[in-house]
Amino acid sequence: MNKFRVEIDKQACQSFGACIELCPEFFKFSDIDSKSSIEGAEKISDKGAVVAERLELEELKCIKEAAEACPFNAIHITNLKTEEHLI
Repeated sequence: MNKFRVEIDKQACQSFGACIELCPEFFKFSDIDSKSSIEGAEKISDKGAVVAERLELEELKCIKEAAEACPFNAIHITNLKTEEHLI
């Protein structure tokens, strides 16, 4: 069972790239909007535009460090067991 949910708020993301630099195994720049994207994530759309991406996983690895480094607070992490918002 997955323990964490990681989400990128695509509207808050400003393509700074700290997440990609710190955690390239999970984050990359999107070919569609040049904003950060999570490899293999579910796309959340509103009126045809992707507004968020969400991925559930067992371990955070470098994701927590990448989320903490985002100057726009666009990456959010939730503990699925406790529903606590870690970031």
